[in-house]
Amino acid sequence: MKHIYNLLPVLAILLFCGSCSEPEPIVVQSLTLSANSVVFDCKGGEQSVAVSPFPESVEWQITPTAADAEQWYELTKQQDRVVVVAQPNETLSERVSLFYIEVVGESDVEPYAVSVCQEAGRAFDLKTSAPESCLFDSEGDSFTFTVISELQWEATSDSDWLTVERTAERVKVVSAANPDDKSSRTGKVVVATTDGNESFCLTVEQQSRSQNGYLQLLGQWEITATKWFYSPNGSLNELDYNPSQSQYFLIFDLEQGEYGKTFIMKDFLYPSTSLEVKYDKKGGGIVIPFGWSVLSYDVFLYITLINSNKFSFASLEVETIPSADYATMKLNMPKVEGFSYVGFGLWTYDDSGNKVAFGYRSQPTMFPMGDIVFRKYIN
Repeated sequence: MKHIYNLLPVLAILLFCGSCSEPEPIVVQSLTLSANSVVFDCKGGEQSVAVSPFPESVEWQITPTAADAEQWYELTKQQDRVVVVAQPNETLSERVSLFYIEVVGESDVEPYAVSVCQEAGRAFDLKTSAPESCLFDSEGDSFTFTVISELQWEATSDSDWLTVERTAERVKVVSAANPDDKSSRTGKVVVATTDGNESFCLTVEQQSRSQNGYLQLLGQWEITATKWFYSPNGSLNELDYNPSQSQYFLIFDLEQGEYGKTFIMKDFLYPSTSLEVKYDKKGGGIVIPFGWSVLSYDVFLYITLINSNKFSFASLEVETIPSADYATMKLNMPKVEGFSYVGFGLWTYDDSGNKVAFGYRSQPTMFPMGDIVFRKYIN
C-alpha cells in the first residue's frame, strides 16, 4: 500500500495535464502564381497566369486597376488561372498596366501584383477600305475610300479617264462617261508608300452603254401572256379576247426619270397616263406600284380567291425580273395565302362615288392566263 500512495501525486499531475486543451495551429493562407508578369508583342494575343491556393479551399479574385479603363486587354478568371487577352497595339508607345490577385476576405494577406506589358506598335505600312475592284456606271461614276498610314503615301492612276483626288486620308476616284457604246474599259489606281515598300491596287471597270442595265430598259414594251380574257364589266368570264394592236393599250413606253433610280411609264393600260416606277439596281428590273390613281382611274392588280370567280383588287408593289439580254421582264407576283392574282384592271367611280370596274374594247379590263411578261416592242 505504501507504493500505491506514493504514486498518487504523479497520477494527479498526469490527469491535470491530460485535461488541458492543446492550442490550434495557425494556418497561413497563400497563393502561388506561375508568373508575376505577362509580356505581349505589338500583335497582342493570349497568355495565362496559373494560380495555386493553399489550402486548396482558399477563394481568390482578380482586382483590376484604374489603368484597365483603357481596355487594351481583358482579364478572365478560370478555375486555376487568369487568362489575359491583349489587343494589337496600333500606337507607337509601349503599354504598361497592372492587376492584382488576392485572397477573398483576408485583408491581412497582401494582394499579389501582376504586371502587363506590351511593346510599341510599328508604323502602319498601309491600310485601306477599298476593295480589290469596283464597277463604274457607263455615264460616269465615282468611288471614295480611306487610306491610313504612318508613312508618306501617294495615289496615282494609269488611265487618263480616271481622275484621282486626294485629301488627308481619303482618295476619290472619278470617271467621265464611257464614249464607247459597246466595249467596257479598265483602269487601275495605285496607292503606295513613298519608300516603295507597300502598295495597293484598285482595279476599276467601266461598263459601256450597251452593258448599262438602266439604259437597256428604256423604250417600248408590250404586256404579254399565254392567253387573255376580256371583261367589259369587271367580272371573270370565259370570253377569249384577241384584240388587234390598234384596239388596246398593252403597249407602253418606259422613259427616263431620275437617272439610275426611276422610270416614267407612259400610256400604261390607258392613253395619256404617266406613272413613276422605281429602278431595282440590284435585281436589274423595275418595281411597279399597283394601286395608283391616274386621271380619273385607279390601276390595280385583280386578286381572286383560289378556285373562285369572286375577286377584289389589291394595292401592291410588283417586281420584274429581266432576261440577260433585257428583251423581256417577267412580273414576280407576290404570294398571298389563299389568293391568286389574275390580271390588270382599270377602276373608275359611278355617280354615287362607288368604285366600279371600267372596260370596253378600246380600253379593256384584261385577265391574263399564265405568266405576265413585258416584252420589248419592235414596230
